[in-house]
Amino acid sequence: MDYIYKKPGEIDYLNYEKYLPSIRGKLPEHVYAFAANPDHFNLESRSSLHDAWLESIVVNEIATGERNEIRQLEVKLSLLGPFHDRRIHLHYTGVAQYSFKASPKYDQSGLQHTAHGDLFTHEIRLGNNGLIIHELLFEREATFLIECVDIRHSEELITKANSSIELT
Repeated sequence: MDYIYKKPGEIDYLNYEKYLPSIRGKLPEHVYAFAANPDHFNLESRSSLHDAWLESIVVNEIATGERNEIRQLEVKLSLLGPFHDRRIHLHYTGVAQYSFKASPKYDQSGLQHTAHGDLFTHEIRLGNNGLIIHELLFEREATFLIECVDIRHSEELITKANSSIELT
């Protein structure tokens, strides 16, 4: 994280809150709205990414051209919301690079636990080349970092009948 600081027992967003307005004009409006929405950070919000759990990550190579020789990456993340009542979807297009550094095995009460843990916080910033960087830090120090042209965010409610309703 470049602007959000993890302190013992808390997260310091002050520098991030100062940084975001400085890049507003350089981000697509929907990306800025996502990055600046306090509900995506607030521990009481059902739309918060804080305490969400990673369910899936899908990397696709989208092929076009006469021989499908033009290839572009897209990445889709699906998170179970912090109150387990919704799925939060993040769709990254025009991906230039990504990395996912997972933490080593973690022993919890005698059980082998290799999951990433709760999503601790996330930060959107601009890279040197003008691309969008989204960094997600998980509880067990796993880090997902992606550099892309665009990010789309959506949510779907999980209903008791095991069906879902898409929210945007």
